[in-house]
Amino acid sequence: MQFYKGDDIMIKKIKGIKIELIIISIVLFALGLFLVIYPELSQLIICKAVGIALCVWGVLRLITYFSMAKEEIFGSFGLVQGISLLAFGLFFVMKPEVIAMFFGTILAIVIIIDGILKLQYGIEFYHMKADKWWIEAVVAAFMVVMGVIALFNPFDSSVALMIFIGIVLMVEGVSDLISIIRISAFVKKLKDM
Repeated sequence: MQFYKGDDIMIKKIKGIKIELIIISIVLFALGLFLVIYPELSQLIICKAVGIALCVWGVLRLITYFSMAKEEIFGSFGLVQGISLLAFGLFFVMKPEVIAMFFGTILAIVIIIDGILKLQYGIEFYHMKADKWWIEAVVAAFMVVMGVIALFNPFDSSVALMIFIGIVLMVEGVSDLISIIRISAFVKKLKDM
């Protein structure tokens, strides 16, 4: 495989995604673990924690967006994602009592949206002709299904729902770390060619 100028732009984009994914995966795993260990904890506290996590994620998306080269910005949705995540995060922190009424539904929607966004990684791996590109697509589909299950809440109690969502967030955090490893390996492979 020959290394083209477009590949250099893609490598820079992948490096930006890598840093973001590391932080997001740690936050998702920690939040999931928190929900599993303390499912009965006041939803107001959990809402504020989720709000802080969304704010961090939004800031990271904005940093990634503004650190991109001019050529990359047109294909990125980082600005819209960053502002949206930051706005939702601030609302979670400032109005946790409003969010607590719909907390399970909101987390389920976040899981679904993240699964859909994760599908983008699978598509980008496919376009870059990466080995096993479909792994990200399968994980994305799994996350969407788990989010839909949480959305329809087939559980007997809110505690069971919180534990389920916590487990899904932990799986999501681990899957993001696996994506990071795959992204790093692919970047190394591109550089070596």
